[in-house]
Amino acid sequence: MELNRLDYVILKILKKQNCISYFESMTLQEIIAVTGTSRPSTYRKMMKLKEHGYVEKGCKSTNAATFYLLNKGIELVENGGKQND
Repeated sequence: MELNRLDYVILKILKKQNCISYFESMTLQEIIAVTGTSRPSTYRKMMKLKEHGYVEKGCKSTNAATFYLLNKGIELVENGGKQND
C-alpha cells in the first residue's frame, strides 16, 4: 500500500499522542480536530489504514470507535516514513 501525506500525518498524530494499545487510543473526532478533514474522508482513511495493518480499533469511548497504532504503523513513523515492504 502506498501512503499519501495525510495517511502519514494521521499515523504521526497517533504516535505523538501515544496511541499504541487497545486502551490508549484516539476517537475519530479527536483525529479530525487535528487534521481538519471531514468525518467521511477521515473514516475512509482509517479503514484503509486498518485494512493494511497500520492501525486497529481500540476500546469504545462512550459510543465512539477509537484507533491506535499497530507495530507496522509505529515502525513506519519511527523510520521517518520509509516503508520496509
